[in-house]
Amino acid sequence: MAAAAASPHSAASILRFTYQLGRSIYIPLTSRCNSVPLPVTRGPGFALNSDVVDVLRNVRMIENSPGWMNGAFSDESSGRTDSSVHKVAFPEYDLPLVTSLYNYQDEIKSAASTSVATSNNTSNDGNNIQSMKRIHIQEDSIQPSIEMLVDQVAAHLEHDLDIHEVCIAGEGEPTLRMDALLAIARTVQSFNQQQQQNDQQSRKQIKFRLITNGLCYSIPHLGYSNNNSNKILLPKLRYTMLRDLIDAGVSRLSVALNTANRHEYDVLMQPACYTGGGRILTDDDTGGGGGTNANTSDTTTNASSSSPYPPMMPGTAHDLICEFIMDATKLGMDVEITGVDRPEIDKVEMERLARLLLSVAPKNKKGRVGRRSVVRWRPYFE
Repeated sequence: MAAAAASPHSAASILRFTYQLGRSIYIPLTSRCNSVPLPVTRGPGFALNSDVVDVLRNVRMIENSPGWMNGAFSDESSGRTDSSVHKVAFPEYDLPLVTSLYNYQDEIKSAASTSVATSNNTSNDGNNIQSMKRIHIQEDSIQPSIEMLVDQVAAHLEHDLDIHEVCIAGEGEPTLRMDALLAIARTVQSFNQQQQQNDQQSRKQIKFRLITNGLCYSIPHLGYSNNNSNKILLPKLRYTMLRDLIDAGVSRLSVALNTANRHEYDVLMQPACYTGGGRILTDDDTGGGGGTNANTSDTTTNASSSSPYPPMMPGTAHDLICEFIMDATKLGMDVEITGVDRPEIDKVEMERLARLLLSVAPKNKKGRVGRRSVVRWRPYFE
């Protein structure tokens, strides 16, 4: 007799959307990207741990195949008899690039606002995460849901005492989904506050790091969903999203600048961006937000003709990344600039530009500028 199809909730709950490397937990928020995905830039020979690839595939499946739960459920990782972790090639990335995950033309905010706890356990034990402050979550209609991601992160924090860092990373660009990013950051922040209140000296505060391509200033509505479209975010006030990150406990950024040449950046990264940035549409606007819904089949890398935002001039994407790095540095965030050690990249010019961008740091935050190399170079795999 054929097995009954799993319900959407139960099937989704089986999938893992987090992976662990050393003492860090990594959470991929999306598989979609507005440039060449960062793992792809590492070269055709780049390989990852098999458990990491399983998680990335899970995110791709649930996000881009809405009908997958109608059939029999199958999870590659759950069916393995060999539990050993081994290196496997990074799966081919064949998803079209997007400018946004949300359709801002839709005036119906279908996603309901829900207040959820990070655990279903209602224990009153003040020494664990169950007593953590409830996080107010507004779902954004993207899968995996914010609630599922928060629950899995909370489970790691509760059961693994060796975790020192939570890192938002993956093959997609996390700033395309700011609501989910901030919800997870606030979960970690609330956990840290609970540890302080309980005076648990045996456990250090969990650090929070965001790995990004730095193109968030070009994303319509700065990556906030329709639920947060009432925010007053104008291009000249783009750093507001950095304030939100800092308020949620995000203090460390890893930004992939990759080159000092703005036109070489366009060739390497193929940014799918608009100049609209954080502009919020008013009732008088008739066009869309330049967004391409990740759940539709007609997603393309080209600019939408209905967008009120003009496409970027060559080199503009690189300029916005530099602006983003400087703004974050000025606000006191710990910014790490990264690049891939490809033979055609001028590493001397890259180091020079990185040192200049980080020189705007407050006097008490100039640690990276004083180093011999201010760029973290990642190896390229032929």
